[in-house]
Amino acid sequence: MNISDRLSERLSEGHIQAVSAVNNAASSIGSRAFLVGGAIRDIILGREIKDIDIAVECCPQKLLSTSHMESAKVISTSQFETVKAEICGQIIDLSMTRSERYPNPGALPEVQLSTIEGDLSRRDFTINAFGVHVDPDRWGDLIDHHNGLQDLCHKKIRVLHNQSFMDDPTRVFRAARYASRLSFEVEMTTKEALVRDLDGIRNLSGTRILNELNQIFGETNSGRALENLNKWGAFKVIHPQFDIPTMVFNTIENSISEEVSSDVVGLLALLYCSNNVIREEIGKRLRLSSSLHSKVSDLDRFQELLPGMKNSDIYEKLRGLSLESLHVARSMSSSANSGLSAQIDLYLNDLSQISMSVTGNDLLDMGIPEGAEMGRILSSIHKELLDGQVPSREEQVKLARKIFLGG
Repeated sequence: MNISDRLSERLSEGHIQAVSAVNNAASSIGSRAFLVGGAIRDIILGREIKDIDIAVECCPQKLLSTSHMESAKVISTSQFETVKAEICGQIIDLSMTRSERYPNPGALPEVQLSTIEGDLSRRDFTINAFGVHVDPDRWGDLIDHHNGLQDLCHKKIRVLHNQSFMDDPTRVFRAARYASRLSFEVEMTTKEALVRDLDGIRNLSGTRILNELNQIFGETNSGRALENLNKWGAFKVIHPQFDIPTMVFNTIENSISEEVSSDVVGLLALLYCSNNVIREEIGKRLRLSSSLHSKVSDLDRFQELLPGMKNSDIYEKLRGLSLESLHVARSMSSSANSGLSAQIDLYLNDLSQISMSVTGNDLLDMGIPEGAEMGRILSSIHKELLDGQVPSREEQVKLARKIFLGG
């Protein structure tokens, strides 16, 4: 099958120039270059192309040292002979065609140079195991040794071999992500292998698990992906008491916003219904950064909110919490605990916006010295202001004098 027409439709002129430049560089050293991976899948499906991946049958650094690549700018490199570079104004991922060997289940693979056929055979799913010739004589010829085109037509997610999830348990998360993104189903024997080898997740580092979850959190249909993981039992492997109510998945899927981080909202939502002991244990398993750990700990504060609290007490309980934790708590409590949701709305829309009319300079003019005493007085005024007791500047000044004079 030849997809040159689709390449012309879906690739920009800049992309075609970059691909041609890489092909010319590869040819100059007696090597070959191929478009590979998810971009081919998306071109065939008519979907938006996010990344351009080119596999070359040589070390990418050797290719970049040719005269054809003089203007290329290397952005980053990885331990697997992969280079992200700017070529002809386009960001291109260059990788060495490679074979992989897993020394232990769940370990990072050991790699060595291979042919394009060997490279495509190491891929996760058939729908990602495409290659396309980019040399002029065979431009657009599709390489599909694993019947990925058939699985695209039948909307199936299928692994290339029966030990796939044992070799790399991150493929469990990716199966959920691709099924959600593409509205595909995980093929029956693939699902059987997935469930059978689910325990392999225990072999993954917390950092790798969190990275896979973060990629899911960024998906438009993240809720469905997470619900599949939950149904398969993946979260129970991470922690036996990782219980996630169905409403969590809707909260995460509806959290896409420029105001909050989808990664942080996703994690907090998953942990919201767990108690603080379980949250602590899961946090250690996932090796959360100190910043993330702090935001997870913030979830305890919402349990301290009680019905009938004064505004100043609500403010004190919620002050300093991350916008992500407030967003999650409000979403999770909107139906189960409308009182908590109302308190969070009050804080976000009203209390957090209130500022005093009286300032430290005003207190200095009254003869109140800087220091702890001034801070105590300002804090008292702010508390009364939140509770609606001293709305005017004059009343705030009067209260400051009263407190200072001990009246």
